[in-house]
Amino acid sequence: MASRPASNRHQRPNGQRDSKRMNHYLPIAIVAGFCTTLLNISGYAGGIFGLGFLLVLAAPLPLMIASLGWGNFAGLIAALTSGVTTALMISPLAGLLFALLTSLPAWWICHLASLSRVDEHTGEVFFYPLSRLLMWIAGFAAVATLAMFVPFGFSLDTYMDAISTLVKQIYDGGQFADAGVDLDGLVQLVGRMAPTASALMLVFSMATNLYIAGKVVHKSGRLARPWPGLHWLTLPPVGAYIFLAALIGLFVLPDLSGVLAQIVASCFGAVLLLVGLSVIHNMTVGNPFRGGVLWVTYILLIILQWISFFVVILGTTEVLLDLRARRLSSRSNDGPDGQNDDQSEPD
Repeated sequence: MASRPASNRHQRPNGQRDSKRMNHYLPIAIVAGFCTTLLNISGYAGGIFGLGFLLVLAAPLPLMIASLGWGNFAGLIAALTSGVTTALMISPLAGLLFALLTSLPAWWICHLASLSRVDEHTGEVFFYPLSRLLMWIAGFAAVATLAMFVPFGFSLDTYMDAISTLVKQIYDGGQFADAGVDLDGLVQLVGRMAPTASALMLVFSMATNLYIAGKVVHKSGRLARPWPGLHWLTLPPVGAYIFLAALIGLFVLPDLSGVLAQIVASCFGAVLLLVGLSVIHNMTVGNPFRGGVLWVTYILLIILQWISFFVVILGTTEVLLDLRARRLSSRSNDGPDGQNDDQSEPD
């Protein structure tokens, strides 16, 4: 008697089951998109510093949780919802830009993270490599940072004039009027560093949001892939070559071309920094002072930012020379998750 209703449920057409599932996921997706919009708008309303800044960075998080936990369709609906609600609450152009530069890239990254394939011979499941996800993150961050020049018609002079106006407004309205600050030098510094700051912010925020969203969904048991071994985080060698080429272009290319090289070098340097930190985590496994070493490393990176250059060099060296594999070449390797993850397809 009890098995008959269950049998009837299993005989329900696939279309009905898919429709019921979609109707269940649709409210979740819409709410996630609306939360993404609210975080972004609340952040800008609260100012670009402090809590408002953090809210803007965390804006894609609800969307990414929906995409990783309830599927790509839910993530896409959340991304489109965030764009539409932003358009309704601010302006159509703002909604379009938010969808193109924030929501859709976040959805696409989660879509790729959920991809998998099955080996026909062994039946083993391989997932999309984290190394390629880092490439996508760097690429999206570069495009989004370059988009900051769209309102200025890709004119450096117009861009620097806008920076000068902004700095002078802050200077005149603050407590710096009598501080003897070299205003022209400050304008040049802000104008030069703004693209790098934007690129770093976008890379780290997207990577952090992906990590947090993955952790939340993993804890709930809805993550479609096993949690990867982040101690084996790496980048395809082409990523290191792009970074080195952009670094050279930064010093030899003029005008907007040099700024583009600066943006690309900043984005790929940021993901190489993540690889370098992964190497440090890997190399200190089993060390009794591991906790202290990691704490000191992160504190120094916050206080003395120039140390990050050495971590980037470490990450670049790892990508090109595979330091971790050389270190473990004399040992038996159990096949950590992260390494297997990156071997799903050759880079």
